[in-house]
Amino acid sequence: MAISAVRAGVSALMIVLLAGCAGQRQATPAKPGDSRAATGAPPQPAQAPVCAAAPAAAGALAATWYAVSQQKGVKGEFRRLLVLSADGSYKMETRVQAGRNIRSELRESGCWEAKDARGFTTIVTRSNGELVDAKDPIYRNTYRVERVDGTRMVFREGQPGAGSMTARKMPAGYMMP
Repeated sequence: MAISAVRAGVSALMIVLLAGCAGQRQATPAKPGDSRAATGAPPQPAQAPVCAAAPAAAGALAATWYAVSQQKGVKGEFRRLLVLSADGSYKMETRVQAGRNIRSELRESGCWEAKDARGFTTIVTRSNGELVDAKDPIYRNTYRVERVDGTRMVFREGQPGAGSMTARKMPAGYMMP
């Protein structure tokens, strides 16, 4: 009984000490040229880059594409709405959906580039509305196009073992169901 009272007292003391330490955190001084110097706010990422127009050779890819696919080990369907614009910008909405339940959703936007209609690369500049560091390799995704025509595109992510997706061409302005 006495031991449990001592343990409770020690636990309470640790909580008080940890709370005191958390309250005493000091701000690190801003360095010259740091954007926090005047406001004390964390530095903001750089502005999104301006996209270059897609080359004519990649023109067959510039469209709105909608794909539904399965992925091994994931319960539900991957639904992907990909808008590749002729001005070099892109938007992609990816949703994992099981029945009517949306399990997760991601909205990305940025630039895309392609030398021809055999593949393209997306460079994410915004993820779920927030600016990201487009220079970070995690925000650069490569896709290999296996086949594209006036109504369908079969493509896969450029990583080993990625399965192919078949996307239907949708009218401009189409929104994910």
